[in-house]
Amino acid sequence: MKNTTLLAMLLVVGLGATACSGDSEPHDPTEGTQGADHEEARRYVEDYDEQADMDGAGAPAPSTTLKESAADAGVGVEPVPVPPIPPGPGEDNTFTDVGETVWVRAQEDPQSTFALDVDTGSYRVAHAMVAEGLAPEPDSIRVEEWVNAFEYGDQAPEDTALGLQVETGAAPRAAEGTALVRVGVSSVEIADEDRPQANITFVVDTSGSMDIRNRLGLVQSSLALLVDSLNPDDTIAIVIYGDEATPLLEPTRVADRDTIINAIEDLRPGGSTNMEAGLRMGYSQARTAHVEDGINAVVLASDGVANVGVSDGGALAEEIAGAGEEGIHLVTVGYGMGNYNDTLMEQLANQGDGFYAYLDTFEEAEQLFVEDLTETLTVVARDAKSQVEFDPEFVESYRLIGYQNRALEDDEFRDDTVDAGELGAGHQVSALYELVPTGAVTDGTVVGEARLRWADPDSGETTEVNAPIEWSQAEATDALQLAALVADSAELLKGNSIVSERGFTLKDLREEAETLAGSDVAGIEDLLDLLDEDLRAPVPYEERD
Repeated sequence: MKNTTLLAMLLVVGLGATACSGDSEPHDPTEGTQGADHEEARRYVEDYDEQADMDGAGAPAPSTTLKESAADAGVGVEPVPVPPIPPGPGEDNTFTDVGETVWVRAQEDPQSTFALDVDTGSYRVAHAMVAEGLAPEPDSIRVEEWVNAFEYGDQAPEDTALGLQVETGAAPRAAEGTALVRVGVSSVEIADEDRPQANITFVVDTSGSMDIRNRLGLVQSSLALLVDSLNPDDTIAIVIYGDEATPLLEPTRVADRDTIINAIEDLRPGGSTNMEAGLRMGYSQARTAHVEDGINAVVLASDGVANVGVSDGGALAEEIAGAGEEGIHLVTVGYGMGNYNDTLMEQLANQGDGFYAYLDTFEEAEQLFVEDLTETLTVVARDAKSQVEFDPEFVESYRLIGYQNRALEDDEFRDDTVDAGELGAGHQVSALYELVPTGAVTDGTVVGEARLRWADPDSGETTEVNAPIEWSQAEATDALQLAALVADSAELLKGNSIVSERGFTLKDLREEAETLAGSDVAGIEDLLDLLDEDLRAPVPYEERD
């Protein structure tokens, strides 16, 4: 009996946290997404949380107690090391500071050029930190990703792939006389029934670090949500990687739901992190099931850690950059603060002609995998670029807020060999500029021009549209106030010197957010949690209350 008891104790330590699974109910995928399906998908992350709590409660005491237990049992065994305490959400994360935005004299450089960016990962990373009571890491903040996490009421175009809107008003918290310009880009919307067939390959990180808290459980929930959101003739493949890459599920029609669900049930953590092998195999699977004129995408689900094979972001990016030319796009979806590499996940998405998102809750997974993913993966514009040119007669200086790591040379705007951003159906992107005028400007003066250029993903034909920028010091619209509030919040938390010197605080921004919330400005409630002056800097997890 004593030997049996000791063996049970050792197995608790050796097995660690594993996801609970259960039999899935039969489901007809032609019935569409149902609320019950979401509850079925939710059980993965909830079961993972529950099992982690059970493992934590049932784990044996440190090694001295294990030695005593072994002695009592009359067996000579070495104690099993107690697993190390996992890093807290604020520990061991990798971010790269993209730098500050600065003022540019229009007389010296009247043009501002950049690739469009639809990533929102930085904003959701901030929410994950705040949910733990921690202030967002300044280096994690990319202001344009915060701005693009919100919508500003721009109408989708009807006759072209992309539409361009410009609005100008008084900058709410800048020096008097400063204008704020929002250049809004929206892409055409595609009805569900018109969406092309999808071929999606999930590349799932199943290394040991994915066992931290519930991140692998949330990956399982994400996959289950996607299965119940796709059409029966769409295909899903799953590649897993730890020490090596393994094809867990060959490309399988969604109509064969049980086979896919069984594969999701089989996801288990363990081993090192050979991301290179996982991506290589993922792209191989995507090519095998390639759909002509359809959606072909690789979705990387990971915490961004890569410690076996090629682990450098630049080297990995070079491996995947060419796949975009084949029409295979990479979406990176990050899971779990604490031992998380934001830099690598963002860089890979940029090079892979896709976008970067971050998930920390089941509700965020619902938004991405049920509402957004398949529509936005329908690429409607390739190599999308923006250029704004200001007239030095009327603009003394300007600054582009964000997009530091998406900057292009001005002569690359019309160079169609230059890789830029990809936009899917239903995407909306905004760029904000602050302008300081010369004495010659008057209300309504055209002070510059916004330009937008992109290539058709099928024909390669290039389209360019433009819109005038008119000077205005009118009170900002609700949309412009929202954009300014989001940008100011991001820059203040990042510590941008220009914004910090303006004297407003998070409390001031929160009061304005509450005012906008009272005016029913869409999305503002999501910002309120980030505007808390009581947030603290990250501390080691084991030292927290």
